[in-house]
Parts: sequence; C-alpha cells; structure tokens
Amino acid sequence: MCQAVRMSHDPTLVLQGRADAIRRDAIDVFAAQGYRGTSMADIASAAGVSRQTVYQYFDNRAAVFRAAFQALLEDATDAALEALESDAALAERLDGYLQRYKGDGYERLASTPFGAELTEARLEFAADVADAAFGRARSGLRDFVHAATAANEEQRESAVDLLILGPTGLGGDNPAPADYRRRLTALATAAAMLIEP
Repeated sequence: MCQAVRMSHDPTLVLQGRADAIRRDAIDVFAAQGYRGTSMADIASAAGVSRQTVYQYFDNRAAVFRAAFQALLEDATDAALEALESDAALAERLDGYLQRYKGDGYERLASTPFGAELTEARLEFAADVADAAFGRARSGLRDFVHAATAANEEQRESAVDLLILGPTGLGGDNPAPADYRRRLTALATAAAMLIEP
C-alpha cells in the first residue's frame, strides 16, 4: 500500500481535516452574523455537521472564533510572504505583501456590518494568535528585505518598521477599502525607494 493511501486513512489526519473545515466554514458565518449573533448551531449548519460534532472539536463559540481567526491570519501571512517571492519589481512585491497581509482583511471587515464587533472579539479571544501571526509576518518581511537589498542596516530596519507599523495609521480614519489599498501601494513605493540602490 502506498504512503498516500495510508495517510488518507490516518484517523488523526481525518480529525484534523474536519476541525479545519469547521473553522474555515465558521469564518463566513461570523462575517455574516457577527460574533454575538452566531451560535454553535449556525456553525454546525454551515459546516454540514451536527452541533455535537462541532463540540467534539471545540469547547465553545469562542474557541471556534479563535480557530477561525487563526485560519484567516495563517492564510493572510502565507499569501503575504508568497507575494515577496514573485519576480516583480521590489515595490510591487512589497505592495503584494501589504495587500495580502493587511488590505484583504481590511476589505473583508469593511464588507460586514459587524467589523467592530469582530475586532473586539479578536482582542478578547485571539490576541495571542494575532501576535504570533504578526511575529511571523514581520520576521518573513525582515528576512526578505535584508536578503533582497543592499541598503544599510538602518535603512532596511526603517523600511521594515514603515511597512509593518504604517498600515495601522493608514486605516485610522476608516477609509473606503479602495482608498486604503491605494495608501498601501503608496507605502510600499515609499519603502522601496528607501532601500533600493
């Protein structure tokens, strides 16, 4: 029997896959109904499983939210770091990083009337998850900037700080998603100018 067939019947992988499917299906439910308006029954219905099945994997709604938010952040971080590996010009790669890491999430929150509520839930139930994703995104960006440019250490660190901390300020006045994305592009261009030879 080949390894792939054996792995597909591995009960641990099946359980992990089901838990991952539930947390990913829950993302759209939370976006559509908010944290407070979402029940375990709603999550089960979206995942096509019973409520009892959801409880096999998650203790409560907060645990599902935490796992769903973690899935979103993992995907955003992966996509951001992949954008850095393209063959595009430096400014375009930095813009791709910012659009995937910040722009997509900003637009998703702006598209739901529950954005503020979901942000509160993130702070309450998933702050450490957000911190871990932030650390991985920052580390990956720093590694890229240091490897991709010949700028001096101070310039590289300034560019990383600008790219990591700047997006928060750019969203401070709650701009429309298209405006926020344009601001991210301008930020990426400015950072590239700082570190390009």
